[in-house]
Amino acid sequence: METVTIRDLRQNWPDVEKRLAREGELTVTRDGAAVALLSPPRPAKVKKAAKRFDPARHAALIRKIWSDKKPPFTTDQKLVGEREERVFGLHFR
Repeated sequence: METVTIRDLRQNWPDVEKRLAREGELTVTRDGAAVALLSPPRPAKVKKAAKRFDPARHAALIRKIWSDKKPPFTTDQKLVGEREERVFGLHFR
């Protein structure tokens, strides 16, 4: 495996980058001793597509959580309250 000094890494990055593309991995050295391994980034993991919101499934979940009880608030009420707090906090801090 090829090596590159820290000094070369700092002062000649374009050349080091070309060597990295050609070699695949480079060992970074300081005073002749290996201190790091330089390699290209791994491919990004593909995220699973988010499931679309299903109102019927959501309603079933709410019924399961609250059973026959009525929730003491609605989501709309909570959102309005939190948004008012945010706006209020920005103007009077």
